[in-house]
Amino acid sequence: MHNLANLSSTARARVLAGLTCAALFVLPERPAAALSCDGPAWESEWAMPGSLRDATREFPVDAQFWELRTCAYDFAAPSGCRLERGDDVIPVAVELDGAGHCNVEASYVSDGNYPDVIVRYVPARSMIPNRTYVLECDANGPEANDEQGQNTVVRSRLDPAPAAAPASLDDIELAGKRGDDGCCATGDYLELQFDHEQTWLSQGGYVEVLYDDGQVFALNGPDSWSGTIEMPPTRGGLEFTPVAANGVRGETFRLDRGEYDRELVYMPCAVSGNASPLALWLLAPLLWIGTYGRRRRAALGGAS
Repeated sequence: MHNLANLSSTARARVLAGLTCAALFVLPERPAAALSCDGPAWESEWAMPGSLRDATREFPVDAQFWELRTCAYDFAAPSGCRLERGDDVIPVAVELDGAGHCNVEASYVSDGNYPDVIVRYVPARSMIPNRTYVLECDANGPEANDEQGQNTVVRSRLDPAPAAAPASLDDIELAGKRGDDGCCATGDYLELQFDHEQTWLSQGGYVEVLYDDGQVFALNGPDSWSGTIEMPPTRGGLEFTPVAANGVRGETFRLDRGEYDRELVYMPCAVSGNASPLALWLLAPLLWIGTYGRRRRAALGGAS
């Protein structure tokens, strides 16, 4: 066997590269959230799901409206809301789901927990069919959705029939995923698949996701940019409840921690934490080679 001390600099570089690759494959699974350079995709305000994004959508006359908001810091609920169309004014109550996790300590959020709240706008009565209303709030209302960026427009459909009932969610498939952008990965996430092209969803319904720790999330289909449905990660179970456009809740579908897959990915930036003994033994020669190379160069420099 060759002595590493007698290897050329080129040979030492090849050995170094080989050992590095070997070490990466025996490193333990490690949460990728700690490696993040940016926040997760679902925390982008423009990408947060809701039923008020599209001003051209037509809702059932008995529809309620909803949006998901990040609420980690200084969350303020909407107030003084109503639907207006000339003299026709419909009072709108604001109901919050998951608000108990808002305004948490900064250290809690920095650990990869980004609490959200589902804001629901509940009209006091049904809208008139085939009408256009403006959803107004005195404070902290939803973002404008019209072309002028001034009003939140809501349109009722011509059909006076109530909203479609929510369907079953027993076709759900859930998988834990890891960030795949190297050292700037966006972190762990859950990828959900289910039949999202259903009437009750297209009318303005959504799926409520309740985490075991009490946090909530909401979704109604794939992200338009990625084409996937991504959710915050968890080490526990989740409960999925279909909610129709008029607020009627369907049957809850639960997945416990062991009932969905978790993807294992080994990342170069994760060389820390609870490393396995084999990984440490592989890293030891790397340190020796680097130290020997510096000493040899220093000796050659001193002899010249």
